[in-house]
Amino acid sequence: MEKGILPRLAQIRDLWLQRPSDKRTRNDVLAFYGELQQNHPDLLRHGHGDPYHHLQVELTPWIRE
Repeated sequence: MEKGILPRLAQIRDLWLQRPSDKRTRNDVLAFYGELQQNHPDLLRHGHGDPYHHLQVELTPWIRE
């Protein structure tokens, strides 16, 4: 495991970075969220707060502007 990154976040990051670079913008987060809901719901944060908002925040370092 990489130092400082949670296993769940590392998986999310890896899945995000597998997308074509032109599909990794802020506008693409919603589609990615839908993919995670269908294929990897265990990776989404549930409980406190909005899981979509959490995903947006977590992906911020890897979102292309």
